[in-house]
Amino acid sequence: MKLLDDVVASGAVSPGGTLVESTGGNSGVSLGLLARLYTPCFKVVLFVPDSLIQDKVELMESLGCTVVKCPAAAPPGHRDCFVEAARIYAEETPNCVFVDQMNNLKNRQAHYETTGPEIWSQLEGRVDGFVASAGTGGTFMGIASYLKDMTKGKAQCWFADKVGSGLCQFITSKGQSWECEAEPSFVDGIGKHNLTGQMSDALKIADGAVTITDTEAILMIYNLINEQDCWIGASGGLNLCAAKQLALTLPEGSNVVTTVADGADKYESKLFSRNWLVENGHWDSIPVELRKFATYDL
Repeated sequence: MKLLDDVVASGAVSPGGTLVESTGGNSGVSLGLLARLYTPCFKVVLFVPDSLIQDKVELMESLGCTVVKCPAAAPPGHRDCFVEAARIYAEETPNCVFVDQMNNLKNRQAHYETTGPEIWSQLEGRVDGFVASAGTGGTFMGIASYLKDMTKGKAQCWFADKVGSGLCQFITSKGQSWECEAEPSFVDGIGKHNLTGQMSDALKIADGAVTITDTEAILMIYNLINEQDCWIGASGGLNLCAAKQLALTLPEGSNVVTTVADGADKYESKLFSRNWLVENGHWDSIPVELRKFATYDL
């Protein structure tokens, strides 16, 4: 909402015009919903990597968004990369603006001004650690910066990363390397091979980073469903695994916070598909008593 308010206030586009964004899904869904609040409503064109799970694509399209798929293998800065393709489209289209969540610092500012204070208030200032993955990096950087300021730097802030992403290596090597094995992951919308505008000072803010495998994230999601009837999405499962690892390094009784961006429903064609789980090597790791949730193919 902060990003959209800023774009409208700037006069870069007027209601009835077109909002363009590059997205792994969640911000695209938000834009699709918020665009309807204006009269006339905005049109929304979303550029996504072609690896994005079809469940998310269909949800965005159901909200009236136009979804353009781009090669996931295109490197950052290449005109075929979904971020650059969105930028080019906006430049060439009248009454159209690129929201640019990757580099628009209102993204980070919104989390510094709202999410960070909300966490601080709800835990009455007892925050010892914070973990989040990075898509744009705005959530992590905004919240972590706020918590660092409030604790005089004492709060431990870690990035959660997925396989196939170089962010963990970048943080743990103090910026010397992005090297990582090219490996697919079902976790959409996160993982980096370069720093976004939100993350320019990531090495100053982040105390560490950890890579979580897809299997670990899936097991966390299944266990949460079984034990708490809590149906979280892919990055949420990954974040919770990383939060657990950070918690194990802190004194007993410490409070560690993380974020959950979406629900499991957006991943059901993979997460709850026995066929997909078998094909991708996860099935044997799922305890027998939890396999009852893999009902997508039935």
